[in-house]
Amino acid sequence: MAEQALVFDIKRGSSEDGPGIRTTVFFKGCPLVCVWCQNPEGINQEQELDLNGNEVGFWITLEELLYRVKQDRPFYDSSGGGITLSGGEPARQLVFIHHFLKALKADGIHTAIETCGLFNYERFKEMVLPHLDLIYYDLKLFDDFQSRRHTGCSNKIILENFSCLISEAKIPVIPRIPLIPGITDTEENLSSIAHFLRTHGIEDCTLMPYNPMWQDKLKQLGKTATYSRNSFLSPDEENSSIKHFNKAQ
Repeated sequence: MAEQALVFDIKRGSSEDGPGIRTTVFFKGCPLVCVWCQNPEGINQEQELDLNGNEVGFWITLEELLYRVKQDRPFYDSSGGGITLSGGEPARQLVFIHHFLKALKADGIHTAIETCGLFNYERFKEMVLPHLDLIYYDLKLFDDFQSRRHTGCSNKIILENFSCLISEAKIPVIPRIPLIPGITDTEENLSSIAHFLRTHGIEDCTLMPYNPMWQDKLKQLGKTATYSRNSFLSPDEENSSIKHFNKAQ
């Protein structure tokens, strides 16, 4: 049993990571290296130091994490909330999250996960899926070359795992597309993902507007960005992305 997990944040009172009031646990380590990563401090699977010499990431035991997230149990119960696992990629610490989710479900707490989709499906299906109520599944790029170029990894397993979950999961699997200007928000990419979703009988998808705040986080880690966009999406850009996605419907 993995008795400890490496996390980089525990966010209480969240209303953005699932239904109701939630606590979101951010697990450190991700197989992708997206050039626009919103949480660059979550990519490295080891502790690291920022420019001020502060440790990024901390180890926490299963007992301590359960104690901390259960402090807001009254808010979960009154709002229909619960716990969301995010990152990084939570499935990188599969054994720990298996025990964590199992304990939460045994206590009747709603559970959700935000995933990039790059994991061993059979192990995920056996160890994690039975203890989840909701999955947020990121679909970033449909073209494999573009996926390798901008995330550092092929999307083949990501698309295959999504197809398997849609076929086998008995819980909601909600696809999400981060709208990254010039990368994921192109007509070709959005229409391709929309067509892929439609082949699975899915008409809706969450489009997540670009947030440039990640660049400050990356600088604090002493790293240089290979992609830069300093402004949020304009209303026209958001509307254009919606049209591109709907065009394939």
